[in-house]
Amino acid sequence: MRTDLQTCIAILADDLTSAADGAAPFVARGASASIGRGQLPGQASAVVAVDSGSRSATSSQAFERVAGLTGRLAGHAVLYKTVDSTLRGHIAQELEACFAASGRKSLVFAPAFPQAGRTTVGGIQLVDGIPVSESAYGKDPVHPARHSALVDLVPSCIKNVTLLDAVTQEELDSQIASIEDPESILWVGSPGMAAALSRRFVPTESPPPVIDGISNDVLVVVGSANLRSHRQADQLQASGGVMLLRGPVAREQDPTAVLRRIAEDAARALQDPRFGALIATGGDTMEAVLDLLDVREFEILLELDPGFPLGRASLGDGRSLLLAMKAGGFGSDDALERAVARIRGTTQTLRTDSL
Repeated sequence: MRTDLQTCIAILADDLTSAADGAAPFVARGASASIGRGQLPGQASAVVAVDSGSRSATSSQAFERVAGLTGRLAGHAVLYKTVDSTLRGHIAQELEACFAASGRKSLVFAPAFPQAGRTTVGGIQLVDGIPVSESAYGKDPVHPARHSALVDLVPSCIKNVTLLDAVTQEELDSQIASIEDPESILWVGSPGMAAALSRRFVPTESPPPVIDGISNDVLVVVGSANLRSHRQADQLQASGGVMLLRGPVAREQDPTAVLRRIAEDAARALQDPRFGALIATGGDTMEAVLDLLDVREFEILLELDPGFPLGRASLGDGRSLLLAMKAGGFGSDDALERAVARIRGTTQTLRTDSL
């Protein structure tokens, strides 16, 4: 087995938050990481993550995108295919495409993310103890979770498969550390697996990075309709000191139009150089904003919280913009407030503004 695996790690995700939070645990241990949107990033890094943008595509489009990108990533020593911890997206089609193009001999499937309440028991994915397809994620109007049993998502053409149960991160770490011949495996999981893989392949932990607090304004965009995201937005708005854009709490008939409107408002605001950071909830939200800003790649700096990475992108006018993103259902009610405070390097309350 190679001894320098930390220089050869590839991550393929179906949306932007999954790509970023897949790379972030490696960065927390001292590895460099860069993210490409629909393409491999041009910046050389120890960890390369690519967002295929396939969660919002059709199943056939998802298959084609994943097959093509996997072919370009297959030469890396470790290949990790992310899946949403609530089992949304075109998982079966993407696993079939990724496994065939990867050249790997076996697949290890472990979508548990215990720190966010997503566990796997008896091959069933649970959210706070409820089978995911019976939870609120099963009713998502855009990307519903249709299955709770992992076996239902593994294509029959893949014969050598290991499904891992896990109710704690320590349990997941131990299982992943014990699996032999890691270069022959297609690793499939959520941020819990990313954390376990980072501990296995970057064994020496570096001191956590330090970021200088920015004096520029922070724009927070809540595009997710998840109620947890809106509780976080409510608490942030009460604390003041940020520009906040948010979608309606009630789900609308045309969520695509809502997302487009929010993204356009955000991109217009970010033309003002007084903004130095963008925080977004929901992978679709950040992707829509970055499309309008023509940002195709960025680097990951650190994790603000598990599943809440912070990155940095270069804009067309030469400015740098900090990017923090998380899925809508993650985090405590003060997650956005704490993220803003850390980005600023301060906990003081500033004036309240709204867009």
